[in-house]
Amino acid sequence: MKLWVVMFVIMTVIIVSGVKLEHSLLTTTDRVSQSLSTIEEYIRADKWSEAEKICRETSQDWGKIIHKWNPFLHNQELDLVAIDLARLLSLLENREKTDALVEIAGLKVQLVQLHHQEILTLQNIF
Repeated sequence: MKLWVVMFVIMTVIIVSGVKLEHSLLTTTDRVSQSLSTIEEYIRADKWSEAEKICRETSQDWGKIIHKWNPFLHNQELDLVAIDLARLLSLLENREKTDALVEIAGLKVQLVQLHHQEILTLQNIF
């Protein structure tokens, strides 16, 4: 009987941890996507310093989150988002409007893909 209780507690901890990790991932990708939309608005309005500031903050936040997720998620796209954020920051520093907007569009697609890969669905389980 004790074995069943222990197994139930362990399974409950695993499931709750997975749900919390999924929620954290989805919240973060939504927040980054909103930041990218704000950066895009600033680029269109030629407010480069504001766009750079938000991009730096977003990149730093993403770097902190990746270190928390790495033991649980082994996904190359986490690293690709970090690389693309660094590339976007470089484009913003050089005032490359068209290239920066293209990079933002690519980042948004990556975030949507990451969102769909990590969300808990039967398709992702099997």
